[in-house]
Amino acid sequence: MSDPAKSVRPKTGPVQLPLLQWHIDRYDRLRASTASRASVVLSAGAILSAGNAVVLSQVLGGGFDRFHRWWVVACAIAIMVSATLVVISIILAAGVLVTPRPSRTMFQDLGSLPPSLLFNGPETVQRFGSFDAFRAAVVGQSDADVVNAAQVELFICIRQHRHRYVRLRVAVRFLRYAAVAFLLVLTIGVATNIIGRL
Repeated sequence: MSDPAKSVRPKTGPVQLPLLQWHIDRYDRLRASTASRASVVLSAGAILSAGNAVVLSQVLGGGFDRFHRWWVVACAIAIMVSATLVVISIILAAGVLVTPRPSRTMFQDLGSLPPSLLFNGPETVQRFGSFDAFRAAVVGQSDADVVNAAQVELFICIRQHRHRYVRLRVAVRFLRYAAVAFLLVLTIGVATNIIGRL
């Protein structure tokens, strides 16, 4: 009769590698999806920036001279607020495309993690300056070492994806604020312009 405790033990060694590979591939796709969403935020930010520039040039170029100067100042300030929100959104979205620092530097709160050779390109390049050293390390790895490296890489992938997704959400929030501010100024400006011509 088989021992029930043995049937629930986690699989180790090469048998676990396909599952780890599937999870790493999944989180790579999630990170790529997050980066493509960030590029949409960057495009929307560029459109808002162009709109802000047009309205601001009208305000500062004398297009609204017939209105009260305090109204013109208020419009200029509102446009600058919108532009600032757009810039913050762009900076956050740009940080989603590429992480500014290596993973181990960004996630120092994780403590000392084992090396993730083969699975982490920058770490592998940093540790091995020659092909011979790389080949010797690869040959010397046991199945347990490979599984351990894959587990470390999966853990870092999960943390990276979460970090990028949180930044993306904040970037979208700032972009929404910028869009609302721009729409308010544009609506007030158009309405005032129409009333002034009546």
